[in-house]
Amino acid sequence: MSKCGNILSQIVTRAIRRCLVGPNQQWRFDPPPQDWTPPPVKQTSLYLHVPFCRNCCPYCPYTKVTYDEMLVGPYTQAALAEVNWWADKIGHAEITSIYIGGGTPTLALDSVARILTLIRKKFRLTGDICIETNPSDVDDITIQKLHDSNVSLVSLGVQSFRSENLKVIGRNYESTVAEHALTLLVNGGFASVNVDLMFALPGQTVGDVIKDLAKATKLGASQITTYPLFTFPYTSIGRYLNLTSVRMPDLRVRRSHYRAITEWCVEHDFKRVSVWGFKRGAVPRYSSVTRDSYIGIGPGAGSHLPDEFVINTFDLNSWIHVMCEGRTAIALRMPFTVEMSNWWWLYWRFYDTRIPMDCFKAYFGKETRKAHRLFRVMELIGFAVHNEGYLELTEPGAFWLHLVQNHFALSYINTLWTQARRVPWPQTVVI
Repeated sequence: MSKCGNILSQIVTRAIRRCLVGPNQQWRFDPPPQDWTPPPVKQTSLYLHVPFCRNCCPYCPYTKVTYDEMLVGPYTQAALAEVNWWADKIGHAEITSIYIGGGTPTLALDSVARILTLIRKKFRLTGDICIETNPSDVDDITIQKLHDSNVSLVSLGVQSFRSENLKVIGRNYESTVAEHALTLLVNGGFASVNVDLMFALPGQTVGDVIKDLAKATKLGASQITTYPLFTFPYTSIGRYLNLTSVRMPDLRVRRSHYRAITEWCVEHDFKRVSVWGFKRGAVPRYSSVTRDSYIGIGPGAGSHLPDEFVINTFDLNSWIHVMCEGRTAIALRMPFTVEMSNWWWLYWRFYDTRIPMDCFKAYFGKETRKAHRLFRVMELIGFAVHNEGYLELTEPGAFWLHLVQNHFALSYINTLWTQARRVPWPQTVVI
């Protein structure tokens, strides 16, 4: 984007934000005050971040380090300390779900088991445990360890069953490895098995994407999550793209792929459950991001608390050091106004592609005029329809929403995470 285009984008972004959430919301992250403490929480979800990877995929923006067995012990002790820290601060809260991501959590399942045991002791776990898995690490022992920890929902990061596409994104195994891993998980007795697939990769055709969908379905996946290749300047693939002639496909390619995915899923009895996700049958939905509130354990983990969002230091060694000393690892904090909290909730309901109108009224109270205007516009242009108490996104609405997400949310993530990766304890970050 040109300099003038970037300035114009910033002006439009600020105008939209001010219109929606008002002038009082400060769009900046600062270190928490020395006397800061989180509020008591009665009910929340929990995210556990495991940062280890054997091979760090170049497109992945998340906090990760090359797997070293010597680091697992210190990581585990720090994670246990952070669980205790949160329990001391927020009390014996109900945990309605646990999501374990990374990195590659399956590289440290014994560590994960210890952390889950302490979580059950310190909190009241009432929901499902979900975990990300990597094709190279799935075997019978892995499946048994997952069951021993009462994991019920699993996701396999396939990305593609075509070896050519795997090479483009830095995966160093053959597609048969992913096929074998998915077969093991499907036959492993889990309540739901999700498969992650990427579309609009360089050189990938609509036919290639459909073959990936058919393969995942044939092997028994109960849910499929599809997404394009997100790129961030600070990731190695972002630097790579700046140094070579390889470029991401244009908007027309992404649009045609997304339309084909939706049509194929509808024809094969998959129901849309998010902007990216499609589920078949009555199995539980697998989702990584749509919790209304959560606390984060691990380096780079965020926490959505009542009226604020906080994020841990991204640096593994700094996180281990402060947690083992009994101090907080929270590096940055952004308070939310009431209006911001409301629109945060609505943003994720749009991600779900279904807004329950009763809940919407309960969240927004009397301040619903702006949202209702937005709803009306979306209906007029064919992006949404009312259906049995819900406002549901249509296929075009879901596609264009993901572009809005790219422009706003991914831009914010890039700004925040770039600073957070440069220094362990960044100062003010304006988004």
